Amino acid sequence: MITEQTLSTWVSIGITTKNRWHDLKITLEKLVETKLETLPILIIDDGSDEPCPFNLKGFPLNIQLQRFTTSKGLIVRRNQLAQTMQTKYYLSLDDDSFPVSGSLVEAVTFAESRNDLLCLAFPVYNPVMNVYQSQSRQKKPYQVRHFIGCGHLIHRPHFLSLGGYREELIHQGEEMEIAARAFQRSLYCYHFPGFEIHHVASNSGRNWQRMDFYGARNNVLWNDWFVPRSLKLIKQSRTLVSRVLHSVKVGRLGQVKGGLAGLSAIPKYKDKRESMSLEQFRQWQHLPES
Repeated sequence: MITEQTLSTWVSIGITTKNRWHDLKITLEKLVETKLETLPILIIDDGSDEPCPFNLKGFPLNIQLQRFTTSKGLIVRRNQLAQTMQTKYYLSLDDDSFPVSGSLVEAVTFAESRNDLLCLAFPVYNPVMNVYQSQSRQKKPYQVRHFIGCGHLIHRPHFLSLGGYREELIHQGEEMEIAARAFQRSLYCYHFPGFEIHHVASNSGRNWQRMDFYGARNNVLWNDWFVPRSLKLIKQSRTLVSRVLHSVKVGRLGQVKGGLAGLSAIPKYKDKRESMSLEQFRQWQHLPES
């Protein structure tokens, strides 16, 4: 039986950070408030310019910090977190996201009831923009396509059996990619409404041109890897048109450049193709996003 007293043997918290020590400090304070202080917390610093300016030992938390002098990207670091942990479940948080309500015990109890689980997605609310990035559609858990990176619970053995995130993606898009691979192996993502995450989505350290570029690039690669062959041309065309229109709207060319880079990269990564059948793809498309 999973209880508050035994939770630390089931779950570790993993956080990646870079040049956002202020945000990390707030997240750690919130973890104390939500009484998750017994859980192992592993933090990887992906090459911040300056060392942590505050004393981590001042928090009543079980923290282990690993600093790297060079940046490899958050996808690489999240794979390292999963490989380092010892617990069955990995609660992944951004350095600017934290749980605010609900029961992690109940979330893990539900996870244990599903032999086919890859990940639990949670309702994610942005208090700065006053909007849900992921909102619960039902009061009970239900299956979804994928999950949002800023707060989710990974079944670590299943995650590692898939080889972790595709590090070729760089920067973003790794969650939907691994969810699609898992889906074809009968491992699924579920939304658990009873544990809410707040994501303040700090702009500190964010490079919008880079986000635009890799968002478009990785979208094109995902289409090539998973969309059925008979639908691939129309799907890629729609993706590229939507990216061009959005670039015009926001006045940034990153999405256009990223889309073209994705097309150029297709031959290099064609060994990653695991195209869904038409039936699988329809099932996937029918699911809520997160």
